[in-house]
Amino acid sequence: MAKSPGPAAAQVSVAARSHAEIQKMLRAEIDSLSRTLDERFSEIVILTNRLNELRPATPKEFEERLAEQERRHKLEIVLLHALYASWHKGPAPGVLGIEDQVLLLQQSDLFNAGWYLATYPDTVAANLSPEEHYVRSGAFEGRNPGPDFDSFAYYLANPDVAQAGWPALVHYVGFGRAEGRRIG
Repeated sequence: MAKSPGPAAAQVSVAARSHAEIQKMLRAEIDSLSRTLDERFSEIVILTNRLNELRPATPKEFEERLAEQERRHKLEIVLLHALYASWHKGPAPGVLGIEDQVLLLQQSDLFNAGWYLATYPDTVAANLSPEEHYVRSGAFEGRNPGPDFDSFAYYLANPDVAQAGWPALVHYVGFGRAEGRRIG
C-alpha cells in the first residue's frame, strides 16, 4: 500500500510551487524593467542626436550661427522702428502713400486677404482692411501676406528694404520683382 505524503512533503510541494511562482514573477518584472530601460536608452539616443544637430561641430560654425542670429535680431529691431514710425508718422520718406500701397496689394496675386484674416484672426480687431493692416503693421511684424510670400525672408534677403521702411510685399510688387530681387 502506498503511503500518502505527509505534512512535510506537502510543505515542500507548496514551497516549490511558491518558489516557482516567485521566480516567474521576478522574471516578468525583470523583463518589464529591461524593456523600460531599452525605451529610455532609445530616448537618450534620440535626444543626444537632436542636441548634436543643434550644437555646432566647430567654433567657426558656432560663430556663423551667432552672426546669423545677430543679423536677424538687428533686422527685427529695424522692423520694430519701422512699425512705430508707420503708425506715428505714416509712410517713411520716399515710400508710397498708404492708399497707393493698398492698391498695389489689391492688384497682386501674392496678397490673399482671406488667407491673411484666417491666419491672423487678431487683425480683425484693428478695424482695417487686411491690405491696410499689412501695410501699416503686418509686414513689419513679420506677417506674411499670403502663403506664397515670406515677408521676413524678403527682408533678410533685402535688408535695405526694411531700412527704408517699405512693407515687404509692397516693395516687391512695386519695385523688387522688376529689379530681380530675391524673395528669400
